[in-house]
Amino acid sequence: MGSIRTGLMALIIVTAALSPAPALAQRGDDRSFAGFQVSRATAVDIARAQGMRDVMKVEARRGVWRVEGRDGSGQRLVVEVDGFTGAVVKVER
Repeated sequence: MGSIRTGLMALIIVTAALSPAPALAQRGDDRSFAGFQVSRATAVDIARAQGMRDVMKVEARRGVWRVEGRDGSGQRLVVEVDGFTGAVVKVER
């Protein structure tokens, strides 16, 4: 019984290791999303440098990271960061 249990656990571990990661995990902080050179975390850092305090949403679309949130006074702020160069493309207040 012990060897069956050990074999089953090994099969589960191997299967989990070979399974593709969920889409959200792949879109996390890696640079592979849409071939971007700028990570999600770096885009958020760039948005914070533009005055963003609270980040509410980050999404990738059409070659840019769109970071939505609030500035220090609570006003809505949207910063678009080029996913390849890291340049600030647009700031909406």
